[in-house]
Amino acid sequence: MLVLPLPLYEIIRRAPEWKPLEEVARELGISTESLMRYVEEGRAKGVLRMERKVVEFYELTEEGRQRAAEGLPEYKLLKSAVCREGRCTAHLSQHPEAQIALANLAKLGVRPRGNVVELDEETYKKIVAMLEEKQKALAAPHSAPPEVLKEFIKRKLVRKIEKTQVYVKAAVPLELVKPAEVKTVITSEDIATGRWRNYTLKPFDLNIEPPEYPAPVPHFFNEFLDYVREVMIGLGFEEVRGPVLEVEFWNFDALFQAQDHPAREVHDTFYVQWSGPLETPPEHLMESVGRVHEEKWRYKWDRKKALNPVLRTQTTATTIRALAERGDGEYKVFTIGRVFRPEKLDPKHSMEFHQLDGIVVGPGLTFKHLLGQLEEIAKALGMTKVKFRPAYFPFTSPSVEVYAQHPKLGWVEFGGAGIFRPEVTEPLGVKKSRVLAWGWGLDRIAMILLGIDDIRELFTKDLEKLKEYYARWARYKASVGAVGTLFTL
Repeated sequence: MLVLPLPLYEIIRRAPEWKPLEEVARELGISTESLMRYVEEGRAKGVLRMERKVVEFYELTEEGRQRAAEGLPEYKLLKSAVCREGRCTAHLSQHPEAQIALANLAKLGVRPRGNVVELDEETYKKIVAMLEEKQKALAAPHSAPPEVLKEFIKRKLVRKIEKTQVYVKAAVPLELVKPAEVKTVITSEDIATGRWRNYTLKPFDLNIEPPEYPAPVPHFFNEFLDYVREVMIGLGFEEVRGPVLEVEFWNFDALFQAQDHPAREVHDTFYVQWSGPLETPPEHLMESVGRVHEEKWRYKWDRKKALNPVLRTQTTATTIRALAERGDGEYKVFTIGRVFRPEKLDPKHSMEFHQLDGIVVGPGLTFKHLLGQLEEIAKALGMTKVKFRPAYFPFTSPSVEVYAQHPKLGWVEFGGAGIFRPEVTEPLGVKKSRVLAWGWGLDRIAMILLGIDDIRELFTKDLEKLKEYYARWARYKASVGAVGTLFTL
């Protein structure tokens, strides 16, 4: 007779045949993680068996849940029909999803006549009964007929999910085991009183190696951002910071971006419903910037629109604040921060990414100085192959796009640069100096330098990949060496 801890006995009692681990855990009232420890112990003792199977599940998509609750468009259309004298008629104008309904009814041989769908009553009842069955199947896709399930998947109402399911089964008959409370800890009092002699003690095998836990590593992308910060400070720049939630004034208007510019539409900018406090730009700046917009762009500048809250689309909103605050002089500032745009997530684009923005302010600066500064920063970061292409930006002239060579993707654009136009600098009180400005995408730069070809990998949770990318980061940092010499005005 085997004496086993009570949890092991209960597993054997409840799983004489193959049974899902989650079901056993639910019956015992414990987590699957806790149960798994007992199962592993049972396997080691030879009293339990375990296997993993890939099981297919079907679940409703968001649209599928909506259709299950409200009804399929074709079902709703036919249910609205009025039957008179053996004919049933449904009016398309009453249904906003009539085109979707017609596309699916066409597969059943139903065609509209003008603005109506008309069927004889017998055919109507057959089709409605068929659609009612389909509607019921949508509520329980796992039991839907194969051809109906295939249609639901094609219409993106249902998705297939493959899940690894763990099953457990007793390896010995229940009659051969006996439960006992097994002690893993005994006290000094147990020893002094001799009670320990009545306990069933859990045996420990001291020859078993303890489990290995992966050594944690810093996140490579955070390390990269900190390194860029060190590089910029080493090149004589001062860091400035600004808010993520901005008013349109700093994000667009102060940069001479017209209020009807396409980049200010909802498909390029996240507008925020915000009732909390926001810092209002100084009145004299509002007046001078608005005046320049009206004189140069020739439209009525809207003060109210300039105060709308947005998630900043560019960190230039922060450097332009610094320029407005400091005015004329000789200085170099930079900022590193997140920006937000309604992009579709793919290997090269993300709706949230990091930018390095910088300005150099001083008298007599030229476009040649700008290109030299950009090359110096690129070289300090280890980008040996960089090229410039002429470009247009509303707030700089002349302007360039900056490209670097990715080991797999070829030449990749990672930023723009230029000299701030007088329409930007003069309303801010900068009248004697010229301002070199640029904004670089740090996510793309990290991809270029570390040989990553998917921007989503910068935020992976895969520990093995994190270790691999950290190793690349360490090799990259070792190869770059010391930061270059200071750029002087």
